[in-house]
Amino acid sequence: MRLRQRPLTYALVAAVDLATVATMSSALAQQTMDASANLEEITVTARRRSESLQDVPIAVTVMTSQDIARAGIVSVQDFANLTPNVTFDNALNLGTNYLSIRGQSQAQYSPPPAAIVVDGVLNISPMQFNVDEFDLQQIEVLKGPQGAIYGRNAIAGAINLTTAKPGPEFAAHALASAGSADEWIGKGSVSGAVVPDLLYVLGGVSYTDRRGQVRNVTTAGYSDKYEDVTSRLRVVLTPADNVEADIKYTYSDAEGHDPAYVWSRSGDPAISSDPFDANRVGSNPRKLHDLSGRLTWDNSLATTTLTLAYVDVTEGLAEDLDMTSADILAATQHEKQKGFSQELRFASPSGSTLSWLIGGYHVRSNQRRDTNIYVDPFFFGLSPVPTQADALFSANSDLNRYETWAGFGQVQYDFTARFGVELALRYDDDEIHQVPGAGAEREAGFSKWQPKATFIYKASGDLNLYVSAGQGFRSGDFNASGSSFGNPLILAETATNYELGAKTRWFDRALTVNAAVFQTDLENGQFKLFDTVGATNVGVNIDETRIRGFEIESAFRPMQGLQIYASFGYTDPEIRDFTPPAGFTGEASTYIGNRPPRIAKVTANVGFDLQLPISDGLTVFFRPDYRYESGPYWDPENVYRRPERDLVNLRAGVRDSDDRWSVTGWGRNVLNTKVTGDYQPYTNSGHPLGHDLYYPPVGSSYGIELTVRY
Repeated sequence: MRLRQRPLTYALVAAVDLATVATMSSALAQQTMDASANLEEITVTARRRSESLQDVPIAVTVMTSQDIARAGIVSVQDFANLTPNVTFDNALNLGTNYLSIRGQSQAQYSPPPAAIVVDGVLNISPMQFNVDEFDLQQIEVLKGPQGAIYGRNAIAGAINLTTAKPGPEFAAHALASAGSADEWIGKGSVSGAVVPDLLYVLGGVSYTDRRGQVRNVTTAGYSDKYEDVTSRLRVVLTPADNVEADIKYTYSDAEGHDPAYVWSRSGDPAISSDPFDANRVGSNPRKLHDLSGRLTWDNSLATTTLTLAYVDVTEGLAEDLDMTSADILAATQHEKQKGFSQELRFASPSGSTLSWLIGGYHVRSNQRRDTNIYVDPFFFGLSPVPTQADALFSANSDLNRYETWAGFGQVQYDFTARFGVELALRYDDDEIHQVPGAGAEREAGFSKWQPKATFIYKASGDLNLYVSAGQGFRSGDFNASGSSFGNPLILAETATNYELGAKTRWFDRALTVNAAVFQTDLENGQFKLFDTVGATNVGVNIDETRIRGFEIESAFRPMQGLQIYASFGYTDPEIRDFTPPAGFTGEASTYIGNRPPRIAKVTANVGFDLQLPISDGLTVFFRPDYRYESGPYWDPENVYRRPERDLVNLRAGVRDSDDRWSVTGWGRNVLNTKVTGDYQPYTNSGHPLGHDLYYPPVGSSYGIELTVRY
């Protein structure tokens, strides 16, 4: 099946690219292009200052507020699916995410390989990542090490999210959506001046309720059920023209999916049609409090920014662990993370040939995770008759405390109008202290200098080139105290990245083509395996991995009202050295030359956005988005491989010409592609019943959406 799909996929990508070229050639031949057909200038803050996307010497994928609205972006999965060399999946619970950027992935219960920044504030906990950030105004996905600018764990890039900010003008936004699987969504926000020239306030709330579509044949419940209420209050104070205080509080109360997996009867990751028949109804509650404040002071010497942040998030989990209709195994988990961070930075005024940034960062956090696995004694010969899975089989409880001190700096000097050099340096010093439920306490430290140099050549206003070399760092951690295999310490990752990139514009700026080629040498890459005996996940390091790849993104506006885009990403990671940890079966030679788990070699996107006025006051629109991902391996042995994934999303509707209201019909995954986001072969999980397991995939969904803006 996969061999038949691949030519069709590539043929579709090629057909759209050829259609783009044909349309462009026709438009040029007829000389119909004018200024109104030019692509708009996109302003980004990728380097902590406002500048044109085409001037930034970093590979950046940007989604503006218009892109977000027209593509219907509401989640991390949505914008990841529009970004080359980036993939994202969620499984088990709300806090288990798998983000991959350029061949560097995220292990279970671990930080992503990127700094996640929301409204200028760095996330403290990985569990903050997929909270509903409604009222999004811009998304910037940066690729390559970004530690000097964005901080800890920015080993493969950074994701910069900007939400609506209150200002002097009254603004209101409301959205209501109804979809298949009994999905109901409502979002709304109001903002404006409470005290003109001094106090501005935004208040908003988002509600989602979804029954789900993957039915449990034993309990009649649904795997992909979901309910969430997220509210936000943002206050901006401007006591002087050059002073601003920006305070934001977010509260989220969510009930996630059923954490239970499906037992794979075939042992083949390409088959995902097994019945979901767990006899227990699982639960996944989460509560989050997120408070941050930023104080900015502008003067003739520098812009000073002080950022303080606090997060408190609690998540629970109860699941059927045997994944069958019999009550053999069950599991519960309770996790709580709290943290406080502070950052002080000074940045030079804009508009000079010399620009600089310097600052310091400190964060202190703690994480407690308690996991219990229960068993029915009958299935282990300890009871004469079946009862229920209520006898404690294994347990693990650890309290981990983390503290990081960091200093960073960046300087760029433009020797001429065309040639400039940027140098950046960051130093991280991490301390970890583990207090296990049983056994001796443990301490460890990780520190790393992370330099980066970039050479910039502006050949013309429409052609910018850059060459960069830099290092990124992701801290290490302790394995759980009760692990039955693996080393006590998960080593820190270090990535050394070399990159050549080009930002180009063509045909009076109606066409933009940006490209980059890179090589990353990764040391001590991290991944995790499930340990049933220890009731935990065990972190394992891959000594050396070489990653080579490239990406290209293009946008073309042949005429007013039509924009066509396409992108292609290629990543080729190869394990060069691997030392099996204690208790790990297999020889090192088995893994050399393999691909690390969860890395898609090819990603591709094509689509267009058509806006067609039908009267003075009405515009109809149509937007199809196609996404292709090649199949990654689920295991380091490269035995189990996910099938390719083809996704098509459609949006069409009508709006008024001022964009005050719109009615949209939408379809997600209209091809009904069902590919799991997580497959756990027995060789990975060590499941006591010898089962391969996978997370139930979700098929297509459809609905209608009404949006009103004032």
